[in-house]
Amino acid sequence: MMSSLPQRSVREPRERGVIARGDQTALQGMRLTPFRVWQAPIIAQWVKSEEQLRWLAPSTPPPLTAEKIAAWKRPGGEAFVLAMGRDDAPAGYGELNPMRSGCGDLWLGHLIVRPDLRGRGVGTFLSRALLSEAFEQWGAKRVSLIVFPDNLAALRCYRRAGFITAGEERHQFGGAGSTHRLLRLEIARATVFA
Repeated sequence: MMSSLPQRSVREPRERGVIARGDQTALQGMRLTPFRVWQAPIIAQWVKSEEQLRWLAPSTPPPLTAEKIAAWKRPGGEAFVLAMGRDDAPAGYGELNPMRSGCGDLWLGHLIVRPDLRGRGVGTFLSRALLSEAFEQWGAKRVSLIVFPDNLAALRCYRRAGFITAGEERHQFGGAGSTHRLLRLEIARATVFA
């Protein structure tokens, strides 16, 4: 049984622990906030191809819709938006969900950055902000994720955020389809706060 994560107030990432500087122009004024349903149609527009959707959410059939995004979060987890400006316009999206083991490990999932902000450190900033939330606010012991090995931009982003390759997994998405190889990346609290 999955335990619920405690609800926490969300704050701006700080320059300590797993949070580090990126492109300061791109990152200025961005903060991690709880996801709100009105943001889902905006986020759905960021996925421009079936390949991008496969990388983001391989179990989600095309096309990506606001309703599908709203349904991603697992029970006990929380979805976040990297917000910018007074109107909290979404610049990125990601989730923290409890692992099935229930032993204080979290899964980081469905990480996506607005297309015009990609390649400027926003994904790494978002990853680090989520890691900060996981370790500092929720007391997670470890955060894991899976990524397709051909998603090179995501791999660079996660490695810059401090994730290391912990193994490989094989998954079958969408019923009787083919089996896909994914890399499992993780970062431990002890590594971040050593």
